[in-house]
Amino acid sequence: METELDGRLLALRQTVALALALSTRSNPQATELALDILADMKASVERKPADSPFETPPWATAAQEELDGIARLVRSFTQQPDDASGQ
Repeated sequence: METELDGRLLALRQTVALALALSTRSNPQATELALDILADMKASVERKPADSPFETPPWATAAQEELDGIARLVRSFTQQPDDASGQ
């Protein structure tokens, strides 16, 4: 980790993923719902018209990557197979 902030973000990501995994692990449907919510959050991070003159802000890409990381951790904690569609 380069900075203290990187370490805190990693801890936060792992905490969120572990909380989701523990709260849904006994019910595969709840796990899938949690993963769907994460996918919806990722999709809604960047909601702009295709012809927008503005560039995508750097935080949008970072936020999408964070949500992908949380979803991967939830899948590994709940022993769900990786989603081939990249959600």
